[in-house]
Amino acid sequence: MSVTATTLLPDVAEAWPARNQRWLSKRFAFWRERLGREGGRGSEPVAAPPLEEADDFQPAALQMRTLFGLTTFETELIVLAAGMEIDSALRAAVGQAQGTSPREPMRLTFSLALAVLPEPHWDAVSPLGSLRHWSLLEFDIAAGLAQAVLRIDERVLHYLTGVTAFDERLAGIARLDDTTGDGEDDDLSLPIATAIGGLREPLVMLPNAISDASRRRSGRSLARAVFQRVGLHTLWVDTSTLSSDPRQLMDLAHRLDREAAFTPAGVALALETDAACAANAGRLIAALRSPIITLGALSPLQLADLSHRQVWRFNVPLQDVSASRFLRPPVRRAADRALQQFRVDDVLLDQALATVADVDDEAEVDERLWDAMREAARGGLDALAQRIDSRTTFDDLIVPPLVAAQLREIASQLGQRMRVYEEWGFGDRDRRGLGIAALFAGESGTGKTFAAEAIANAARLDLYRIDLASVVSKYIGETEKNLSRLFDAAERSGAVLLFDEADALFGKRSEVKDSHDRYANIEVAYLLQRIESYRGLAVLTTNMKSALDRAFLRRIRFVVQFPFPDEMAREQIWRLQFPARAPLGRIDYAALARLQLSGGHIHSVALNAAFHAAGRGAPIEQHDLIAAARAEFAKLERTFNPPSVGHLG
Repeated sequence: MSVTATTLLPDVAEAWPARNQRWLSKRFAFWRERLGREGGRGSEPVAAPPLEEADDFQPAALQMRTLFGLTTFETELIVLAAGMEIDSALRAAVGQAQGTSPREPMRLTFSLALAVLPEPHWDAVSPLGSLRHWSLLEFDIAAGLAQAVLRIDERVLHYLTGVTAFDERLAGIARLDDTTGDGEDDDLSLPIATAIGGLREPLVMLPNAISDASRRRSGRSLARAVFQRVGLHTLWVDTSTLSSDPRQLMDLAHRLDREAAFTPAGVALALETDAACAANAGRLIAALRSPIITLGALSPLQLADLSHRQVWRFNVPLQDVSASRFLRPPVRRAADRALQQFRVDDVLLDQALATVADVDDEAEVDERLWDAMREAARGGLDALAQRIDSRTTFDDLIVPPLVAAQLREIASQLGQRMRVYEEWGFGDRDRRGLGIAALFAGESGTGKTFAAEAIANAARLDLYRIDLASVVSKYIGETEKNLSRLFDAAERSGAVLLFDEADALFGKRSEVKDSHDRYANIEVAYLLQRIESYRGLAVLTTNMKSALDRAFLRRIRFVVQFPFPDEMAREQIWRLQFPARAPLGRIDYAALARLQLSGGHIHSVALNAAFHAAGRGAPIEQHDLIAAARAEFAKLERTFNPPSVGHLG
């Protein structure tokens, strides 16, 4: 099908429905008379009036003949099938011609069509023929091809009679966008429309149109503007609804192509990062014949199956949210900043903007809108990982100065990614590795998770701990699917991902001895790829740095070693354990610092001591802490030597 749509002359557009109805009525009248003569069979053939059109008028039946390459016989067969639905007199004439009793259902058979319609041919009922390929007619061949009962498809009937309609079988899968553009994309829509104009099956890909919410909106607006320039509406397909069954996808492609021809329209769809959705979308695109615009790009392997198409690539410029919304300057600046980090649809964006509608202070606008967008962008990530709510700051960390500097540098790079990659152009050459991967190595309880909380809070982002038990599966291929769902959801939220005890999943790739080893290595390779391409921060913690694969370490930008705290650091950690409201007795922090415990274990001791004191109804005393420390050492299977008490206070 050609890109250019069939258009009507402006001076007759209003009169077309009435003229189309008169044309159909005359056609029905002729066939009533033809079939009424001696039952239609065995009589002298009466030449059918030619399927002609005036210079300023083309009936829907002849438009359909052009759209689907129908023969005269097939076109007349569709007209006759339409008459069976809407002309009772013609239905009676068909029944009389077939010798049907008045009490029996009146049906149109293919044998009657062969007998009375002009230029008959048997291959009209072929599955490869236009009638069945495009589902223009429904064929009941239970009684054989000759006696096949024919019925017109409802969507075809509406088109033939000039009734505005949409194929109900596409409901929930596709929607028609017939809105008129506002010219905002003229700078780019004109060259794209010029490039693809006249091509039969063009494919325009907008590779960066799904990188963030603003570009997604710009991509949708651009797709609509391009199709409008070549005389088409836009038929949007929801790729998340696509089936993986090849036959269902092929049937859907035929229905979409038919709807696009009737409307007329081009097909547009967003290629999501979910692997299953992307694969289904690629198969659908391979089966479609309509003009297509995609938000996002197909893989080279998928493009190899599209040799029949001419492919064009165009990048979508970042659109200011003020282009489609009248926003006050402070709100516009805050929205632009938030949209660089979070991916939300238009509905969620409008809801977030509503939270600052009555706020005047610019700092408050920025804070409230950022928080609203962060919450809106979480999507389904809460169902896939554990969100950690914490108010930890860098001031709460007791780590060596070098470690503190590394952590602050990670937070700084996390906040400046868009400026460096987008504004300064460092991300133009290679879109891989635009995120940040950091490895926190050290003994248990040395502050690795605590540090990840501080970084996430400094960047005002959510922190999610990944439950490895829910990700790794013994079934081949399931681990990759779980990781794909996880990273796809995380991409929308821009969250910080924390893979705790990462050596359990990112260990050294084993020597391939059997199929299980091979697939285990595939899982690691896939994970390395997703870590590298993730646009946010992925923090991996390990107690055994030596257990990690060297190929994995090459992809790590920051490797932070958390040392076991010395005595001075341990005393600081002990002093930070007790909230201001906690009732404290006489405590010797210096004595407690002589206990060889990491920060995590110190926290456990302080908390257990607090519960012990609360049970006594008394303040937290040194002996409560010593008793809790004794229990902690027993848990660790280590010998406990009580520290000598010096100064209590």
